Amino acid sequence: MRTLNIIGAGKLGRTLGRLWQERGVFRVGAICNSSVASADEAARFIGADHTGALPRACPAIAEMPAADYWLVGTGDSRIPAAARELGERLQGTNSTVFHCSGALGSTVLSPCRPAALASAHPVHSFATPEQSLRSLAGSTVALEGDEQAVGDLREAFSALECRTLELAGTDKPLYHAASVLACNYLTALLDLSLRAYAAAGIERHQALEMLGPIVTQTLANNLRLGPEAALTGPIARGDLETVAAHLSALETTDPTLLSCYRELGRACVELAGRRGLDREAAARLEQLLSEPNH
Repeated sequence: MRTLNIIGAGKLGRTLGRLWQERGVFRVGAICNSSVASADEAARFIGADHTGALPRACPAIAEMPAADYWLVGTGDSRIPAAARELGERLQGTNSTVFHCSGALGSTVLSPCRPAALASAHPVHSFATPEQSLRSLAGSTVALEGDEQAVGDLREAFSALECRTLELAGTDKPLYHAASVLACNYLTALLDLSLRAYAAAGIERHQALEMLGPIVTQTLANNLRLGPEAALTGPIARGDLETVAAHLSALETTDPTLLSCYRELGRACVELAGRRGLDREAAARLEQLLSEPNH
């Protein structure tokens, strides 16, 4: 079986390592984390291979054994340094090295040449490894890099029931920004909603109960119908009075909520215009949302 070493086995690294080992795609040979204790914990989560051996926890990249594949699963800012250390460890031996950053291309791994290089970014929220073990299937993985490495990783992720697409390295920052808007910013948006509910005197647990059905249905509508058809609410209706009331309430509540409401409201006006909102109503809403005294 092909061997895989993981540098930085956090939530993503340990999830992929365990799934690949369980499916017989790779045998995880060694792990190097920021501490040996953390590497030991990741090794126990990934579990033993077919021989009953756990992945080896290594204190440094230089002490990791040889492997066919190397996953650099560190945070983006640490990938260049990890690539330099790994390049010294590989010393020109043939292998495949890849990272899972959404924003960086495979060229950041150039110190590892002549290894085949790639990047593989799962469009998935690795909030907890336990949850991701059950929910990763069906996610899309964006691949980029050398043809051989991309082909091998396509097969590896297909074995986890993931879809794949290929990108140019130069397109990754914009692609990743799109993913952040839909995932991370959605989380921030829900937090803003909870803050507004709290200011209205609604308990957090009640607010979460209220949000669950409407957010779930809104997401389903967007995925099924597209944003233009899924948009509802006062801006979609051109309801100037309601939007003005919202702005007045937010102005005396929280400047961050007010600012976000205005910016997102203007995006909604543009979206509503695409679905047929009257131009005059759209212009009045745009003016209201842009006025500094609201």
